[in-house]
Amino acid sequence: MDMKRRAFMAGAAALTAAIGVNRVALAASGAASPGPADKTAASQGERNKQLLRAQREASQMRVLPSAIPGEEDRYNRSSPLGGFSPKVIMVMNDSPRLPGMSQEEAMRIQGGFASQALGPTFISYGPMLAEGDMVIEEWESQIYGANGTLYNNQYLSIQRFEGDQVTEFHEYNDTQHAEIIFGPLGQWPELKPATNPRRRNRHGESRGPELAANEIETVFEIVDEFEMVPRLLADVVPSAATPPVKVAPGVEGNKALVRGLRHAKAKGDPKLVNSFYGKGFRHFVSGERPFGWDHLPLAEIYAPLVEHMASPLTVRYGPLYGDGDRVFEQMDSFARLDDGTVYNNWHAFVHEIRDGKIVQTREYHDPRHVWVTLGRWAEWGKTPVPPRSSPRRSNLQGIASTIQYPTSLGPDLERWRPFESV
Repeated sequence: MDMKRRAFMAGAAALTAAIGVNRVALAASGAASPGPADKTAASQGERNKQLLRAQREASQMRVLPSAIPGEEDRYNRSSPLGGFSPKVIMVMNDSPRLPGMSQEEAMRIQGGFASQALGPTFISYGPMLAEGDMVIEEWESQIYGANGTLYNNQYLSIQRFEGDQVTEFHEYNDTQHAEIIFGPLGQWPELKPATNPRRRNRHGESRGPELAANEIETVFEIVDEFEMVPRLLADVVPSAATPPVKVAPGVEGNKALVRGLRHAKAKGDPKLVNSFYGKGFRHFVSGERPFGWDHLPLAEIYAPLVEHMASPLTVRYGPLYGDGDRVFEQMDSFARLDDGTVYNNWHAFVHEIRDGKIVQTREYHDPRHVWVTLGRWAEWGKTPVPPRSSPRRSNLQGIASTIQYPTSLGPDLERWRPFESV
């Protein structure tokens, strides 16, 4: 793979029938002490964290050209992948690259903003969440542009290990922010509302199976599926009521709590759902306005979806992964709309649990899809979001590490240029 192609690939990687609540079963699963399999999953997760940290640190030691004789080959144009080469790289967005687009057009889409960057890309990572072969990370990036704008995207990535290698890399990012900052200089094509189930933006060796146009894509194991009632498309109101599940402290108990929340949502009872949330609950939703930490009321954001649904809103959930006080889950949502288009979003959630209640949820999804599909009917969609020049409120709860690497397809800054032989 040549340097331009490698840089482009690195840059591209960086750019939901009712179910009853079985109280006895959930209580038993949550109260049980971790068995050997649970301990093995935890130890495997810690090992994978260490592998990822070590690989990232080693990659950072090669990110600048060496001026020491005989060590010229130490230079490595790094990326957020930290030296790994997954066979599956999947981004939860609609690719701005269209079929038949030339390589020159593709390079412009990725490099339009990057070509006038004022320096390297800085990335800060939050604490890892790992269980079994999965490592989940939240992170944010910053790239300053000469045009006065700041690319400050917010991400969640899922990395699957096989042995010592990352074989799959799935990424959620603020697609709306990416379009606002990268779109104008990259001349991104206008995105139209989808009329069939959407497809993730895939890179790497594996491009996934061929699907019929009306077939919903599945990229994780579906363990729960039901029709979400519209009245749940609203902000939760934390309740002092006790959730209908009894769970013991610890990872398995936390996962049982979130599993119980799914079942409460399947019942369609807002009061039951509210009982899972604790005092002071905050819900971060990735995206610029109307999303963010101080998002508009969810009922207002999703009012166009409720008004124009021509089918039930089906939600499909994947397995739960826990680490300490956090639980991670993925969800796909799908509904057909009355104008022949579809709402088909992809979601990832990190729940913070304290004293048997959820006190914070950070949700990552495809906000550009919401704008394109629902914004055309919404009051909030009438005013475009301007590009920003200052940093956003961070999506992170703490910074475990910060790295830098040459901005993909960015300018040939002197600090990144290999030294000539003397």
